Amino acid sequence: MPKWITMGRVVVVLLLAVLAIAQQDLKETHCPLCDMDIQPPLNQTIKGNQAIYACEMAGHLDQLRDPASKILRGPVPITSLDVPYTKAQMRCPVCDKAELKFALPWGNRGNQKIFTCSEEHAHMVLENQAAYYEGVLSSSSDEFCTHASVMFDGFQSTVGGTCVKLWFQPWVMNSKVKYAFGFIGIVLLGIFLEWFGEYRETVEDWFIRQYGITETVDIEADTFPKSAMSVLVQAPVTAHSVRSCKVPMWCTIALSGMYMVALAIGYFIMLVAMVYDSGLFVACILGLGIGFFLFKDTEQEEMSGNIDPCCST
Repeated sequence: MPKWITMGRVVVVLLLAVLAIAQQDLKETHCPLCDMDIQPPLNQTIKGNQAIYACEMAGHLDQLRDPASKILRGPVPITSLDVPYTKAQMRCPVCDKAELKFALPWGNRGNQKIFTCSEEHAHMVLENQAAYYEGVLSSSSDEFCTHASVMFDGFQSTVGGTCVKLWFQPWVMNSKVKYAFGFIGIVLLGIFLEWFGEYRETVEDWFIRQYGITETVDIEADTFPKSAMSVLVQAPVTAHSVRSCKVPMWCTIALSGMYMVALAIGYFIMLVAMVYDSGLFVACILGLGIGFFLFKDTEQEEMSGNIDPCCST
């Protein structure tokens, strides 16, 4: 390997190390809006080698970047840099001085701040924070969605907004095709849950008919707790029979396994609803409604099951 390539790699590693030391400790950095761990790609850089980071909750970075949100608080004097800025090499965003004496906290939660060299400069940043941004993120209307989140801040649409991260880390629906497949899959999952609930009840009835052992126990009425009146009034002792049905252990285990499968599917659907994406919420309700229409026997004497999908039995 040529010597100049080796030297180039060493230089790159050293530069990365210097940059890592110069920045704040991102592992100890929390979102100012919810105190959750931040996502490093979700940031807005600020002059003076400073930045504000947000968590993966949809809309939090936009709220932090928007001066109208009034999230940035008034200046407070400091004597030293605390966590996560203990090793950060920052400068005042107004005059580029390295002597930092005041801090502007971001919100009431988290631990992020903007640092300035004087109270006057702190008020300048507070009055017009956007003027000190670097590399302002531009929202392209051509993109289906941007970033990714497991939960939105209230019902909203993915289109032109934040992408949905569905259940697992790699499952980001960041295109029309992926979103369409996700929508259809959730509808099918709801239909399957309703079918599986009916199928499980059918299997349970079949187990009882095929393997059920019926026991009859005669219980005398005199064995039940007596009231004061029943003690005074001597009634003839009567007896009645109580019938119970038991199935073998392997049947109970099989039914328990089917119950856990139904419960897991119900919780997956519940998690989709909790994303607060309007389209996927419609998919949840649509799938469960179609499944009810196709498989539920509405003419039976008693309706079985539970309309709560996360606890459907």
